[in-house]
Amino acid sequence: MSEETILAVLEAHGTLPVQPKDALSLELLTGGFWNRVYRLRSKENASLDWVVKQFVQVPVNPMFPILPTAEHAALQFLQDQECAPTPIAFIADSPAGSLLVYEYVQGSIWNGDLEAAAILLARVQSIPIDAFAMDAFRKLPTDAIALQNHAQAMLQGHQSVLSDSVRELRPPVSTQPVHPHRRGVLVHTDCGPGNMVSSPQGLRLIDWQCPGIGDGLQDVVTFLSPAMQVLYGYPVLTAAQEQQFLGAYFAALDERPKDAQKTRARLHSVRSSHHYRFAAYCAMRAQDTATSDEKTSRLYGVALQAEIQILHRLLTQGLGP
Repeated sequence: MSEETILAVLEAHGTLPVQPKDALSLELLTGGFWNRVYRLRSKENASLDWVVKQFVQVPVNPMFPILPTAEHAALQFLQDQECAPTPIAFIADSPAGSLLVYEYVQGSIWNGDLEAAAILLARVQSIPIDAFAMDAFRKLPTDAIALQNHAQAMLQGHQSVLSDSVRELRPPVSTQPVHPHRRGVLVHTDCGPGNMVSSPQGLRLIDWQCPGIGDGLQDVVTFLSPAMQVLYGYPVLTAAQEQQFLGAYFAALDERPKDAQKTRARLHSVRSSHHYRFAAYCAMRAQDTATSDEKTSRLYGVALQAEIQILHRLLTQGLGP
């Protein structure tokens, strides 16, 4: 699909102010795993500095589905909360496909500030879910059994030695009663370091293409996931860095001591199951891309080994982090 078509769709939709075509610049950005993302700027209007996200049709991803309408809803829900880009427009169906337009976030990809990342997640999770959000977002699995069942479903389609090596690490499920999450919160689900932008106004979370309502600890474990760090080109966090992040997160939650204790107990109970699901996903992706994209397959293989290492560590220590 040509860039001219995208501009024509935006103009016909009334999103793009009428101005000379040579005054506009539409630059394809890099870094996205699936969709085509452009930066749209105007030489005549400095305030017109937008991202145009063009969603592509790909097979359904069991971990990170592409949900254009939900991404737009997430940006609407988070508007003015200083944690995500500001939405401009959403065109669900056009000759250029589904297009989402939002303000470009000036800055650079996450600079390694663990405390800022932890505070950002806590701030998102502090926003009460309203009727709009309840209708707009899918419901996510939250307990250890549901997470492991999802992992098993991903492994089921790949009867191989690699899949078997992951199945062998299936964590035991605690028989101790665990206090459930108090309320559903908006979960990004793909909050790796590559989806955090360090801007002059603070850290922002971008690429809300697969949000849901669930337990905020999902985003916590996602960020801590060695596989996520590897996939986005970052070194795996050390145990000391994990504790630094978790300390900042729990402090930012500002929970009562009793509630904080329950949240920590829940993390202790479900963390291994989240990592097990990530390992299953990496094994699935490594095998799915083995013949079509050797470079991607190798990357997921490295991410899998990193996730297996943390699973070994957690299983050695017990269920907790």
